[in-house]
Amino acid sequence: MKNRILTFFVLSFTLLFIVNCNQTALAPNNPTPPYPKIIYDKTLDTSIIPTDFSKTLDNRIKILFNQNPNPKIQAIHYHFTHFYNESQGDRSPSISFSAYPRYLIQLNLKVITQNTTSFYKQNYEIPIALFNPMYDQHFDSLISKALKTP
Repeated sequence: MKNRILTFFVLSFTLLFIVNCNQTALAPNNPTPPYPKIIYDKTLDTSIIPTDFSKTLDNRIKILFNQNPNPKIQAIHYHFTHFYNESQGDRSPSISFSAYPRYLIQLNLKVITQNTTSFYKQNYEIPIALFNPMYDQHFDSLISKALKTP
């Protein structure tokens, strides 16, 4: 029995090590075209959000913008709502039980172009053990969708 438990932990740590080694670089400082204004509307957050989330989102927006530039975008505003940290005993009334503690969070994006203002939002359930600040890619699908704003 002890060998099975030890094997489980060794395999778990190996998996986390492999996931953390596969990190993309930070966003470049001087892209072409220049980044749109990226504004964290912290006052719209519904609770205290760890700074790792805003730093991660800033970095991922820049990386994805650099890969697929959209010069029509003038600004991207974002804020977080419905944040729960299950490792601290927070319970969301609308989320099912999980054996692993998670961050439950909603990301809200506002993309401003010359002609339009578009709003995007999505809920996330991010396992705490797999959240990798600055490099985490959980938000990429919504960011990519927002960067395609016409």
